[in-house]
Amino acid sequence: MLAQAHWPDVELVLCREDIRQRTLWAIDAPRHTVIVHLGGTMRELDTEIDGVGATHAPPSPGDIWLVPAGKRYASQAMGQVITYAELRISPTADVDIGADRRVPIEGLMPRLGHRDEFLHYSVARLGRLSQQDDDVSAMMAERLQLLLRQHLYDGYRLPAVPAPAPASLAPRMARQLSDHIEDTLGQRIALADLASLAGMSVHQLLIAFRRTFGTTPAQYILAQRLRRARWYLLNGSDDITDIAHACGFASHSHLSAAFKRDTGITPRQFRDGLRMRATY
Repeated sequence: MLAQAHWPDVELVLCREDIRQRTLWAIDAPRHTVIVHLGGTMRELDTEIDGVGATHAPPSPGDIWLVPAGKRYASQAMGQVITYAELRISPTADVDIGADRRVPIEGLMPRLGHRDEFLHYSVARLGRLSQQDDDVSAMMAERLQLLLRQHLYDGYRLPAVPAPAPASLAPRMARQLSDHIEDTLGQRIALADLASLAGMSVHQLLIAFRRTFGTTPAQYILAQRLRRARWYLLNGSDDITDIAHACGFASHSHLSAAFKRDTGITPRQFRDGLRMRATY
């Protein structure tokens, strides 16, 4: 453990771990857990969040898993020495919503291999501040954890559910869909095919998919394609055009445009920059 810090209803741990032998992790806790991969190479990673689905591709630095309170997370990995942070938040942790009102962060949407640059860099910064023992660092960390609470509430809280509630996907079907998407990222993935696999109409699938994954099928597929592209860029030397095609993008320019919208930099800048810089 590199650092550990506590605030009311919030805890941060910063860890370095040797995963050269197969390593198993599990979370089943009454608190929300945000896991941020900060650095180091993983060759294999299989993760699953109960009732949501699974991912099988290894992560790049900055990839995030959000495990809501009460959800079971299981993972196995192999690679080298990695660094990661866990931000653990009680559902009773509250945020300011204005008009002198505060509300608890009760329900959050799960995320697997998600990308959120603000969350990534803020958690990394919180980890560095927690390694210091001066008053200024402690004050900055206090304010940053409050800001992170607000960010999670604003960006990841479960939407209000009108009655009757739209159906979610059954856990087995969520896993089938996530596996199918991951297995066919390099191909065209039609919404009608996903609906057929789920035994639903397209309209039913859109409602159930969003309720389960917190996003639309198209947004989910794009996020997984970008995640795979980041891993290829960081861990291989293939031409960017070949990476684009392997990840389901029509061309180098198609990948570059989507990548820049998502991260603010081009695939080449990502490859060159991260290879030269270690987070810790």
